[in-house]
Amino acid sequence: MVLALRTLLTVTLHARCIALTGVANIKMSTPTSASTLVFVVGTIARIDDQTFWRFDKSISIFRINNVKNVKNNIVKNKIIPRNITMERHVNGSVTYHLLAITDIDRGEKEDVKKWTWRAITRRGRLTLSADKKTVNVEWIKGSDRNLTSGFNHKGRGMELSDLSEFNGHLLAPDDKTGMLYEIKGEKAIPWVFLNSGPGNTTEGMKIEWLTVKDGKVYAGGHGCELWNKTGHVISENQMWIKVISKGGQVRSKNWRNVYRRMRKAAGYGTPGYLKHEAVQWSPIQRMWYFLPRRASTTRFNAKEDERKGANLLILAKSNLKQFFVVRIGKLEHPERGFSALDFIPNTDDKLMIALKTEEMGRATKSYFTVFSLNGTVLLPDQKLDDHYKFEGICFV
Repeated sequence: MVLALRTLLTVTLHARCIALTGVANIKMSTPTSASTLVFVVGTIARIDDQTFWRFDKSISIFRINNVKNVKNNIVKNKIIPRNITMERHVNGSVTYHLLAITDIDRGEKEDVKKWTWRAITRRGRLTLSADKKTVNVEWIKGSDRNLTSGFNHKGRGMELSDLSEFNGHLLAPDDKTGMLYEIKGEKAIPWVFLNSGPGNTTEGMKIEWLTVKDGKVYAGGHGCELWNKTGHVISENQMWIKVISKGGQVRSKNWRNVYRRMRKAAGYGTPGYLKHEAVQWSPIQRMWYFLPRRASTTRFNAKEDERKGANLLILAKSNLKQFFVVRIGKLEHPERGFSALDFIPNTDDKLMIALKTEEMGRATKSYFTVFSLNGTVLLPDQKLDDHYKFEGICFV
């Protein structure tokens, strides 16, 4: 007999018993026939590339013939867990290692003759007290390293806008070319090219953020319309995101309604806007975290946009239907806007470090800050040395 519960799928499998975790729990027990019956009650499962969507009240029965492939698919799709270096101290505090990366607008040409562009990585350490109320961050002098690449678009490249670890690899997107790189030491190795919009365009995606959710990489842009200098909409391609599998398969998803619901819920509906560069999915809280770079209640104006920084943390459940707004401290420097964030390990994703970027004309500055899920600031804005624009940060 095969029993199906609201949050449990049970299928039969020859002489094996395996527990699977993910969107649904699947238990495989002794077979009753050569094929398999799957009972679905109000849940979601994906087996052998067949997707069973939510059924709120009814029970649906599907027959699957190649059930032995289920176990193989689990092994095939297994993701290497994230590995973060930590040092415990006798006073109970813990130190974690950080890596930051630059997005140097208009690129820094490393070698004119060889046509190579560079980005810079910098290492740091964050120490969190035993009571999780005090934070200290230090950046390691002499740790700056160059990353170079020949890929460019109209003479610009290696404008790396985020950092994320996925399946044992450190990834960084170039917001100018649409190339998603794997970072290995001082090498930037092209992994996947992402094009703009629904996937049928010839231009690279302006990737501003990366996160990992349910074994896949999510890549997004500013999440708002693209305007010309007079404020008229010329494209909505930035409202599409990409979902990338372990094997590099790319799926385009239209988040136009998601972004519009979010800005309306936060009080920035049309003609206002939100621009996003700092987005993370929390597997612990099962929530989306958005830290808008810009927030405006008025129509886009290029000059005014430089001072539209926000102190908003917008939270949403997995379905992205409802949004909850948290204010982070006081908005004292509207010229600074969030450009990246990462969760401090072992805090249940309730503490995070974030980068802020200041761009006034061509002059740039970068800052970092630490705050909690309820908006309490543990470490106010601290400036990073030099005038590099750091826009990616990750615990490594």
